[in-house]
Amino acid sequence: MASSEDTFFLDPTGTGTLQKQIQRIVAEGILSGRFRPGEKLPSSRGLAQHLGISRITVTLAYTELVADDYLTSRGRSGYFVSNNAPRPPVFQPARATRED
Repeated sequence: MASSEDTFFLDPTGTGTLQKQIQRIVAEGILSGRFRPGEKLPSSRGLAQHLGISRITVTLAYTELVADDYLTSRGRSGYFVSNNAPRPPVFQPARATRED
């Protein structure tokens, strides 16, 4: 199942370049568990159109995420969350301690 472009929003007051903002959105989505390994991301063309930015900006952001192993590129199929991407942390419930 593919992620929808509608889940991507740029903060007009956000810091950093548009590329960095897209990288941050994707990385935070992966680390939070919103995007799962193997999940297809929006096409660069579709996401660029949705965000009102250049396609090359999205492509460069995705390429950097591939280099950092957050994403993988499948020729003519698009970009997918890498199976080697960092996983969301798993927190164990705190153990109850018994005081005598």
